[in-house]
Amino acid sequence: MAVDPIASADGPAWRPPFGPLATILLAVVAFGLGQAAAAVAVSAGLGQEGLGRLALPADATVVVWAVLVANLVQTAVLLALAMGRAPPARYLGLDRPGRGSLVFGAACLVALVIVANVLTLALGRDLVPPVQIAVWRSAVDQGMVLPLLIALVIVAPIGEELLFRGFLFAGCARTPRSARITIAATAAVFAALHVQYDAFGIALIFTIGVLFGWLRWRSGSTSLTILLHMGLNAEGLIETMLVA
Repeated sequence: MAVDPIASADGPAWRPPFGPLATILLAVVAFGLGQAAAAVAVSAGLGQEGLGRLALPADATVVVWAVLVANLVQTAVLLALAMGRAPPARYLGLDRPGRGSLVFGAACLVALVIVANVLTLALGRDLVPPVQIAVWRSAVDQGMVLPLLIALVIVAPIGEELLFRGFLFAGCARTPRSARITIAATAAVFAALHVQYDAFGIALIFTIGVLFGWLRWRSGSTSLTILLHMGLNAEGLIETMLVA
């Protein structure tokens, strides 16, 4: 059975069989299962005290458990949905990004980070949010530095990008117009989930989400945004280490 093409900057390419509504519902299910599994894992691993610590975004052990389990389960569900419908790599935009796309994307991200940092300092705000410093210090105290690095620099970017710029984008970006709507909508939800930050921080994350969505549309590659997301999180952790 033929499928309609997904919108891209270069014109029609390919689109998975799930329609926009089904894609959104399935994405919610994948996300919900990941969050539920994280809560169970924290409870099983840390006991009842662990569940109470879920409300503490600065507890490194809880952050590591929650990020690892939630994203691994969520990713497994998304891959299962892709299996049998189409090659998972094609479905989710997992390819080897071209050198030109990688250089262009990295340049855009570096420029955005510089502008964001200058704006942050110009407004008299802390360059590194207090919650990031607290998580880092907690990781040092608890001996969780390496697990935290793995969770935030590798696992979280893969899980988040597969959900927002992979599965959701593939199912909802049917035309150039719907692609623009999808870029904005996924960026908004992506930002809203980062509840540990204040309104300014969430606005910056929304801008980053728009950039990642636009680069996904321009290149057709989720692998590109995964790599850029990893670089962004690594840069943020380096800043945190220097400040803390």
